[in-house]
Amino acid sequence: MAKKYNSQATIETILSVSAKLFLEKGFDKTSIKDIAETAGISKGAIYHHFQSKDEIINAVTEMQAQSVENMIKGWLSEMGSCTGKEKLITLLHKSFSSQEVHYLDDVMGSRIKSPEFVVSYMQDCVNKDSALITEIIKEGIADGSLITDYPEECAEVFLLLMNIWCDPVVFKCNHAKLAMRLKFLQHMMKSIGMDILNDDLLEKIKELLQRLYPEENKTNE
Repeated sequence: MAKKYNSQATIETILSVSAKLFLEKGFDKTSIKDIAETAGISKGAIYHHFQSKDEIINAVTEMQAQSVENMIKGWLSEMGSCTGKEKLITLLHKSFSSQEVHYLDDVMGSRIKSPEFVVSYMQDCVNKDSALITEIIKEGIADGSLITDYPEECAEVFLLLMNIWCDPVVFKCNHAKLAMRLKFLQHMMKSIGMDILNDDLLEKIKELLQRLYPEENKTNE
């Protein structure tokens, strides 16, 4: 009796194998043939579910985003009595320290050189990711730990500046310039009633970005 085809299992295999190959070989050097051979399926099986490699990396990214969202919800469930400010600071510390959150960063480091990807990333920051930050800021306003009349705008601007403006690939900079941008972001957030970036956190963020983009830092200036 022929084995029943499991569409969902095939998709999960394609995404799992693709993520592994993108990390090992890089996105540009990984072919559909590589993915098919490693997964033990035909190229036709891949094209049955995904029209292109770009579509696969988008699905891998969405899968990672869902995983991170679930992780953040788990962290938040452990912070019941914290103020909004404490929740934001703790989330940022956990986020920038977690290897699971950043395991695809090396792949994204090459993708973010694409203007189309950057625009899509900016839209996700504003249209999707800012919603959770906004809700926590509103909690902070209610408990008095954060002071702002613009919770949504604060969340959107913070994510755009942190994820795009402070990314050395999008806006080239060396280590010193990156440190100044982070210090300015710390100063700006504090001046608008959002004192959520302490010096320890800035150091973690700087170390992460410098690890991700060492060549960019070396070649500038």
